[in-house]
Amino acid sequence: MGELIEVAPGTAAWQELRVDADRSVEVYVVRGREPGPTAAVTAGIHGDEYEGVAAVGDLTNSLQSAEVRGTLILVPVANPTAFLAGTRTNPEDGANLARSFPGNPDGTPTERLAAKLFALVGSADTLIDLHSGGVEYRFLPVAGFYGAASEGNPSSEAARHFGMATRWQLPPTPGVLSYELHRRGACAIGCEYLGAGQLSAAGRADYRNGILRTLAHRGHLPPTPTTVASGRTYTGDWLLAEADGLFHPRFDIGDTVMAGTEVATITTLRNGIVQRLLSEAEGTVLALRSKAGIRRGNWGVLVGTPLEESA
Repeated sequence: MGELIEVAPGTAAWQELRVDADRSVEVYVVRGREPGPTAAVTAGIHGDEYEGVAAVGDLTNSLQSAEVRGTLILVPVANPTAFLAGTRTNPEDGANLARSFPGNPDGTPTERLAAKLFALVGSADTLIDLHSGGVEYRFLPVAGFYGAASEGNPSSEAARHFGMATRWQLPPTPGVLSYELHRRGACAIGCEYLGAGQLSAAGRADYRNGILRTLAHRGHLPPTPTTVASGRTYTGDWLLAEADGLFHPRFDIGDTVMAGTEVATITTLRNGIVQRLLSEAEGTVLALRSKAGIRRGNWGVLVGTPLEESA
């Protein structure tokens, strides 16, 4: 169990993952009577994202060890300092935990936190990492996966069983927890749900149900009779701001756009256009910035290009 005190078979318990003298992360561990692999569910890596936090919290009150095979590690709030501050990044050092894995035990506060979390979940066979758009972005609800969109890819299949109508082939981004576990051979997925600093009741329920479906698919819970919708699958990455200014989206999440379409503009305070963000291909707006103020290098719009699934 890495950093955790061993939990007896057939039991569940809250534990503290001690980061340093005055910082710890609350972790809920469920160990089934039947031995098996380990699955981890993480939320709150960014402190301004709430659907995952609420959904994982719900499961800590409802999961019964008797129905679990193997071990489940549930982390409702992976970044407590950022969560209390309501910020995407850690206010202790301004760093983004979601770009800091596997971490450094002798590094900055965020690097030390990343190292402790990675020691906890880095050897898991399955990872479900839950996000949302936070305060500054809005995301079409998506289940993200790594690698090919095919039945033979465990990550793709886990994302399909999560049950979202939309799936996204995640870009390989070093430092992201799900990507770092994927690189090490785990079945890892990462999900997004709306954002703008809100807590969607539908998102909370969809995340809770998606976790249960995926854990059942991976053999940690009894099989469920739920039919998995086929949905649509996309690939693509963000269009970035090349200037500071005001962000003006021309479309909403879920809208279809054509190649070359102006999906947003950035203007100066005198309303002069300093950048036109153009869609690089025909596709669907999966996410966009919700905060009007934008800085060079910020994400602007994510247009997903349809991706055909293979057997």
